[in-house]
This record gives sequence, C-alpha cells and structure tokens, in this order.
Amino acid sequence: MTQDSPHPIHEELKEIFRQALRAESEKERASLIRKGIGKMRAAPDRLFWCPPNLEDELLYFQAVDDAWDYIERKIHGDIRGKGTTEEKKYDPDKGDASPITLWNRRCEKVYRGLQQDQPQFVSIDARTGEAFNIEEVPQPASNQPSVSELLERVRQVLEEDAEGKYKNSYVRKTPPPPITAQQVFLEIYRRCVAGEQWTIQLLAEHFEVKEGTMNSAWSRKLRPLLQEVFNYVV
Repeated sequence: MTQDSPHPIHEELKEIFRQALRAESEKERASLIRKGIGKMRAAPDRLFWCPPNLEDELLYFQAVDDAWDYIERKIHGDIRGKGTTEEKKYDPDKGDASPITLWNRRCEKVYRGLQQDQPQFVSIDARTGEAFNIEEVPQPASNQPSVSELLERVRQVLEEDAEGKYKNSYVRKTPPPPITAQQVFLEIYRRCVAGEQWTIQLLAEHFEVKEGTMNSAWSRKLRPLLQEVFNYVV
C-alpha cells in the first residue's frame, strides 16, 4: 500500500493533524490530536487493512493493537529509533501519507511478520524419514478437561462474576442500552457451543455497533479480561 485510497477522510485527517502542528498552544494541539484520532477510529471499517483470508484472528488482533499504538505515537512524535522527535512526528507536509494508510502499512507488516514467526508443527518421522504434522498425531489420554468442560467452566465464571469485572467493563455505555464485557463473552460462549464462527465483525453486527468500536474494546479491555478467565479455569 503506497497511496491513499480515494476517500475524503484521508485529506481531512491530514488537515486536522496539519493544524495540530501549527497550533499555538499545547491545549489546542492536544484537542486537535484527539479530534483527529477520534475521526480516524470512526472511519469506515473497509478503509482499514485486513487480510483477504483471515487465517489467524489472534495474530490480526495483535497486529491491529500494534498499528494503533504506532500511529498514535507517530502523531505524538513518540517514535523510537534514530532521529529527533520533530523528524519522526507525523507531518503530511513532509511526505507522510494519510494516517490510515500508515496504519494499514504497519498492520500488514506486523501481521505478516507474526505469521512468519509462528512455529511450524511439522517434524520428521525417524522411522520413515518423511515429514508429518505433529497436530495430527493422536495424543495420549490425560486428566486435562475436555473443550466442552472448559467452556462450561468459562460460562460459570462469567455468569457468577464474583468481582463484577465483566458486568462493569463496557464496550459502550452510551447510547443505551450499555454493552458489557459479560454480554460479549457470553455471546462468544453461545457461538462456540453451537459450533458457530465468531469474529469481531460478527460481534459488532450482533450488538449493532461499529466494527471499529468493538475492535478497540477488544484490544483495550475484552481480550485481557477473557485471557484472565481462561487462565483461571484451566
């Protein structure tokens, strides 16, 4: 991705951040940056890069997290590496593409890199010298709970919510009705039990929110909370 796609938001974002660079006060600059980042997060989902065939959602979520972190640091001039802060800060007048285009480049680069870093579950059969997939080898019986048992434990933890973590963590508070982490997790549980697919897009459609809103909530709140649940029940 080397050029901005033909959508007016690219130029709108450039102008907002151009104004931020020229702002006479830190308060005005911070306000413009918040405005620009908010507008970018509310942009149509189709403008943000996603692999045509999403082989691994978890890797994509990691790449999305990284891309948002990168672009916000770029806008604030907090990019690590060589060069001064001013040289690294986002500036459309110095040749920087639209923030969305930079986000897309970063997301794709990180996603591809994470894919390459994944372990290859292929080994060599010492008896035949031929390759085989380790995941296809029958595993010995153990005392580990089955998937259905784990899911049932997850459901119990979510519904009991002893500390109120899931009821009081929100994807969206307003406009009503609010959408809680508990509701989202139980919807994921329902889909898993039914053998249905779940994705950020499907969850967003189910709860009637923008995919960007659900994606942001997933990165900042939902994924860490859900990981806590699995760590607890396993």
